[in-house]
Amino acid sequence: MLSESDSKVAWCFTTALLLEAAAHPKPGLVDRVNPLKEIDIFRLSASAAALYPYFASAALLGRLGRVRGALGRLVLRGVKASLNSQRGGNAHLGAILLAIPLAAAAGRLGNRPVSAHDLRKIARRILLDMDWRDATRVLEAIRLSSPGGLGRVPFLDVNDPRTYRLLRQRRAGLVEVFRCYSGRDMVADELAQGYPLVFEVCHPSLRRWEKEADRFEEACVNALLEVMSRRPDTHIARRRGIHVARITQRLASDVLSEGGVLTRRGLRYLRELDNYLRRIDARPGSSADILAAAIGVRLLEGLRL
Repeated sequence: MLSESDSKVAWCFTTALLLEAAAHPKPGLVDRVNPLKEIDIFRLSASAAALYPYFASAALLGRLGRVRGALGRLVLRGVKASLNSQRGGNAHLGAILLAIPLAAAAGRLGNRPVSAHDLRKIARRILLDMDWRDATRVLEAIRLSSPGGLGRVPFLDVNDPRTYRLLRQRRAGLVEVFRCYSGRDMVADELAQGYPLVFEVCHPSLRRWEKEADRFEEACVNALLEVMSRRPDTHIARRRGIHVARITQRLASDVLSEGGVLTRRGLRYLRELDNYLRRIDARPGSSADILAAAIGVRLLEGLRL
């Protein structure tokens, strides 16, 4: 049975998805002003609302210590709920992958105060506890979502039936599986390496910009730029090539060096970056997933908007 703390965890991550979706102006992404061709703020909001029960269930499983073999099923069910809630296709795959283990970790903390340090430590243990059944269902969720530019990989391809037979034979856990994708996908790297961008880049960046900005929305955009400046966004790299991803990384760094959304010059640079990305339909979606997870952590810590 769900507890009040489980419901709070679900509220935090659902709200995080809504805040990330709305934050404006995010370069190349959906926000409260700018839609993309197949997805807009309404579809992202519908998807976020549909995920509430899965975040709550993850918290419950974490509290009861029953994550092994179960969290992967929640990821798959959450992806199906997201896809069924709107007509825009893949809305939140990366965010679901990041948030479900974090929700389970928060659930394990119960009513105790949440710190980023403790949450990360528990989330790492949970990820290591996710077994071949979890890995199988997570890969099924990825295949079902058909994320942009996924393409083919020589080993553990989600579209290859042999992948799932191999997982059963080797009993490979989720972390072991995602290490095979090292460098190819930011979200996979986060899960395999224990959330380095969420907890070492985006979360501290949010805290810093919250103090300097007048509105939380501005802190969100600058934290997103911080993530974009740290490594080439792998969603862009898959869809438009590593060269475009590296250009985007450099431009994001230039925007931040001018103060991001907090200065006129930074805003001008940001508009130029946004125009560039929208012109070629390059979307830093992996960086946005990192931001959503970090916002969820801040809300769990007790952030009041």
